[in-house]
Amino acid sequence: MEKKYNEKILKLFNFLFFFSPLFLALIAVYLKKIHCYQPSPEFYEINNTARSIQYFLYLSGLAVFFFIDGIMHLIQKKIRRKNQFFSPYMFNIIGLGVLNYIGLSGFIGFIISGNISWVIIFCAISFFSGFRFFPSKRNIEKITTVTSQIQKS
Repeated sequence: MEKKYNEKILKLFNFLFFFSPLFLALIAVYLKKIHCYQPSPEFYEINNTARSIQYFLYLSGLAVFFFIDGIMHLIQKKIRRKNQFFSPYMFNIIGLGVLNYIGLSGFIGFIISGNISWVIIFCAISFFSGFRFFPSKRNIEKITTVTSQIQKS
């Protein structure tokens, strides 16, 4: 009975993590349209630290997008190696959390520069990449199969 309850909670978190890039994009659009959010150009044009942070966020968000398979394979191996409790839903939450970094880096980049296209593009990438970790029956079976193969090796 407790396992069913835990699975329901994990499914709920899965859906929250799945839709969180959309929430970030909506917050950014709200800030831009309703509150006319635009930081001072001196903050991100002249301040080298803010510019460096902005470039780091851009590059690290893209790196997560391009290397998500390797990141998730490494995480899956570490989880299995330690023989910790493993649930496909928990793996989905971890995967969506890693992908949510893309949307979060876009949102922080928006806070630094006020560029709405930055956050919309990064949140769209994060959201559509998240379909891979959507908690459908097919995805759960796929994760369980891959995990059992890793465990055998």
